[in-house]
Amino acid sequence: MKVFVCETIHAKAIELLKANGEIISDWNRIGEVDALITRAIKVGAKEMDAMPNLKVVAVHGTGTDDVDLVEAKKRGIKVVYAPHLNANAVAELSVGLMLAVCRKIVEARNVIDGFGTADASGSKADSVRQAEAQALLRGSELRGKVCGLIGFGAIATKVADIVRFGFGMDVVAYSPSLTEARAAEHGSKRMETVEDVLKVSDVVCLCLPLTEKSRGLISAERLALMKESAILVNTSRGALVDEAALYEALTSGKLAGAASDVFCEGFPKPGNPLLELSNFVATPHMGANTDDALYAVGMACAEQILDVLEGREPKYPVE
Repeated sequence: MKVFVCETIHAKAIELLKANGEIISDWNRIGEVDALITRAIKVGAKEMDAMPNLKVVAVHGTGTDDVDLVEAKKRGIKVVYAPHLNANAVAELSVGLMLAVCRKIVEARNVIDGFGTADASGSKADSVRQAEAQALLRGSELRGKVCGLIGFGAIATKVADIVRFGFGMDVVAYSPSLTEARAAEHGSKRMETVEDVLKVSDVVCLCLPLTEKSRGLISAERLALMKESAILVNTSRGALVDEAALYEALTSGKLAGAASDVFCEGFPKPGNPLLELSNFVATPHMGANTDDALYAVGMACAEQILDVLEGREPKYPVE
């Protein structure tokens, strides 16, 4: 068994694969592999052509939009993934980003650093510095506010539980398949449309996969429906949001703040204008990057590769 792994996965998953075969990370040997684990590798017809022995692709996470599923099925290549196993990690980061924006946590360090540069002599009294910092860093609380969830899968339901029980927020949600009964299981109110969620929410959290239908979902027109005091949090996929429209909303005062763990261009580039805004918080696609989640997802990928190559049915096949 030869498995291509060129991205970071948990050490225990590596141990399991090494115990049963060879791990290849040299692109010049890609034609030898029977299996591939991908976190961000595009796997389309061209890549499959380069891997004539490929029998299984394991997606290190939930999103399968980087794999051409139609082409894989045509070639008899099994695609497996690890749904929901990193949901708690992503949900916790989503809530962390809410707090970062509402309480200006990232901006606070910039204010401290700025005071140190502007007043290195220490001529200002500490009480004056404190007063200036408080004026610049006045935030808002989550308690009693409305959290709107677009998408209501494993991540969203965990977010709903955290903000309800942890902060006393009311939760509204929209998903095409969401029923009132399922929403009620997590103390949430089902809304009829995306627009209904945007209009009433103080915090909007995107928790849905990227599809052709959801691409560009948060457009200028939809951002205009949100409260000026609201914030937007995206830990799903960058292409769900029109970044130019988001920049305009944040700079014009139509939206109070936003945070994103994902960007249209992949890893956030230094020239992205959103990164220059004090009311925008960025993280580099680290939602599932906890030891706990990496272990669960990595082991699921490794075990399913062994299942497929040894003739057993994998636990999480992509149908």
